[in-house]
Amino acid sequence: MSSVLKIESVVQKHYEVIDYLKGFSILTIVSMHLIQTYTTFLPGFVIKLATAGGTGVHIFILCSGFGLYLSYMRRPCGFGDFIRHRFGKIYIPYIVIITISALVPFMYDGNKRILAYLSHVLLFKMFVPEFESSFGAHFWYISTIFQFYFCFIPLSRLKEKLQTKKFLILSLAVSFLWWIFLAVSGLYEIRVWDSFFIQYLWEFSLGMCLADYLGNGRIIHIKMIYLVITACTGLGLATVVASFGGVFKVFNDIPGMIGYGSLALVLYEINIKTWNGLILWISEFSYEWYLIHILIFACFFKSIHADTLSMQLTVGVIAFIVSILLAIGYKKCWQLVRR
Repeated sequence: MSSVLKIESVVQKHYEVIDYLKGFSILTIVSMHLIQTYTTFLPGFVIKLATAGGTGVHIFILCSGFGLYLSYMRRPCGFGDFIRHRFGKIYIPYIVIITISALVPFMYDGNKRILAYLSHVLLFKMFVPEFESSFGAHFWYISTIFQFYFCFIPLSRLKEKLQTKKFLILSLAVSFLWWIFLAVSGLYEIRVWDSFFIQYLWEFSLGMCLADYLGNGRIIHIKMIYLVITACTGLGLATVVASFGGVFKVFNDIPGMIGYGSLALVLYEINIKTWNGLILWISEFSYEWYLIHILIFACFFKSIHADTLSMQLTVGVIAFIVSILLAIGYKKCWQLVRR
């Protein structure tokens, strides 16, 4: 491990560290869902510790902003072309999984299954609290990312007109005002409000600005001691704020993302080849794994009565591995279809 983390393009403007962050994030998110929802016999502190894995969604959003803007820099496009490409790559694989989930009885316990299904297909679930978590609570993220897709071209045009610092400050200010609005109104308890894209605008914009900076041939150097300090400080502060719960969680994104992101970068720079290789491999099917993992976990745990810790761990490990294999297969299928 060197004393300085160096972030630059490696081959054809490819950024391995971004792939690592995506892979690390999805691994912790999936692990959190498995531990908190299905392995309930684990000690309480383990289940509570797993909550930190959910912070990975902030890094996922930052990486989305980075990847989208880097592609936009290389090949600028209009709103129509951008949306068509996103729908082919993101929307259709998502709707296929939703369709399968809608056919599985235990994946929805309400009496409006068809309307819930249509809320995904027609993308209006992001405005209806009743359907926001239908067929899997993790699908809230899909609503948020599509909101960013619809706003991406206008955001890119705005960034082109403003200096980077002004764009970042404006994005952070808008998010901060949104946090205050949620806190004052009490709407932070409702997912469609708490996960509205403005909540995460600052980190998506940060990803765009990092893509601009690195994409123009610049290099980022970060001393490892700073990363260790920010990891400890950010995660510590996020833990303290989270312990208060309630309205305080609205303002927890910044320390959470900084702490979690710094920890991920520290682990990346330690450069344990087997670990880094595993995380980079996971990043290759991260989206497909995110789509499919809850469906697979639910099917296993609904089919097998796991009433002891050992049974839960056994079923959990098998479901975890199967979800990976199916995610890889799903990605390969779509690669063949899109050729």
